[in-house]
Amino acid sequence: MKKILLLLVAVLFAVGIYGCKKDEPVDPGTQTIELTYADWGDQDFNQRMIDAFMVEYPNIRVTLRQDIAGSGAEFTGNLITAAQAGLLPDVFATDNVPTVINAGLTLDVASMWDADPETDLVYDNIALTGVYNGHRYAVPSFQFLKGILINLDIFQAANLTTVDGSYRIDNDGYPVKDWTQDEFVNIAKAIKNFDLSNPQDVVVGMDTWYGSPDFQQVWPMMDNADVQYDTWDGTSFHYTSADWIYAMQQKVELQKLTDGTTTHFNQEDLDNNPILQGYLIQTGVAAMDIEGSWQFWVINAAKTDSNINLGFWPYPSGSAGLFPPTILDYQAISSQTEHPEEAYLLAKWMTFGQDGWNARLGLLESDRADAIAAGELPTHLDRFPVADYPGVWDRVYALIDDIEGLNYTLNRIEYSKPDLDKWLPGYKDFWAWAYDPENPYNFDNLLIAGSTAVPTYATQWEAKANQLVTEAMATLGAD
Repeated sequence: MKKILLLLVAVLFAVGIYGCKKDEPVDPGTQTIELTYADWGDQDFNQRMIDAFMVEYPNIRVTLRQDIAGSGAEFTGNLITAAQAGLLPDVFATDNVPTVINAGLTLDVASMWDADPETDLVYDNIALTGVYNGHRYAVPSFQFLKGILINLDIFQAANLTTVDGSYRIDNDGYPVKDWTQDEFVNIAKAIKNFDLSNPQDVVVGMDTWYGSPDFQQVWPMMDNADVQYDTWDGTSFHYTSADWIYAMQQKVELQKLTDGTTTHFNQEDLDNNPILQGYLIQTGVAAMDIEGSWQFWVINAAKTDSNINLGFWPYPSGSAGLFPPTILDYQAISSQTEHPEEAYLLAKWMTFGQDGWNARLGLLESDRADAIAAGELPTHLDRFPVADYPGVWDRVYALIDDIEGLNYTLNRIEYSKPDLDKWLPGYKDFWAWAYDPENPYNFDNLLIAGSTAVPTYATQWEAKANQLVTEAMATLGAD
């Protein structure tokens, strides 16, 4: 009840604020169109981007809506509530495109996207997402990089050298940047030091992706150029493939270890050793961390707080090469908007558009110069363009050139393979099934059964994933 009351207060507050904005006098010669915008990002920076947009388009006035609370799924839920009150922003971010489509919140922008020459420069693997039965109900905003944060100091102190058939180390004592999946695992085992009697010397091999290695989602797409993230080929998943089975077997075997190879510890060790608690790549305990670029803030935090030097290595390659795994975000245009063309311009400015990116980079370059002049570490760019715009990438490189190892990933960005989480219908339902305690083939039961059970589970998982996604795809956006 308390949550409902608070939400009603927020909606009423939005009615007041939004109503006041609409009632303000507008110069018909310069500002004739009113739009609203909402996402869960840095609101100060959002306002600066909006201010730049209004300079570029003086006939459009944009109000930044900050009454849509939360982030991710909570933000999307609050969008639905706002829509029910007739207060949906004209342009908004979402954590799940199918959710907002099913709630009737989104406008089909396929005709505007198709007529826009800039969309021809959006990378193919990204442009294919967000389209359902010929309708485009969202535009990709940014791609975040998935890679490996590594503690450069730990590697320098470890003095690892190449071990034939196991792993390769470069002349600086770091893993080679074209390392393989097996080398990554072998290095984690080799560099760990789990002598808990000497906590100052403890080194954990790798932190994992939200609690468990993400191997089965990424490794197969590095070994097969024809499949995307998690073996998706555009119509179905291939969990019974040899690549997926091997990756999941390695994941299960690694997840069962409690010897410091990963951050999966037995409860007694975790409770009795504070050094194992917390964000171990930031505290200097973990040698490596499978991470997303939105965590680039930790590079400065570790340096400032503890003089720890971190780099960002590419995700390990497979037999087909490196196809950088990326995490996509999306924005949509409201089905309630009275100005779809202008709303598209705003969405494009705040997300994938070339002019918007040049404005964004100009602001970031100014901030960087101010930080350096003040003797501070400049904030790193943590999200990246989804298109190959002339000149834009040169400016991007200049903003992150102090992150050791990052350029290796960016040099392959045109071959990135984005995740499926926010756009593929039925995929969220599949993962709910995969972790459902009532499901005999859930992931926890797989861990108990061990790696030999992976082929059996692969058959069940593949059938369920294909069923849920196929059913959802058939109806989403259908006329």
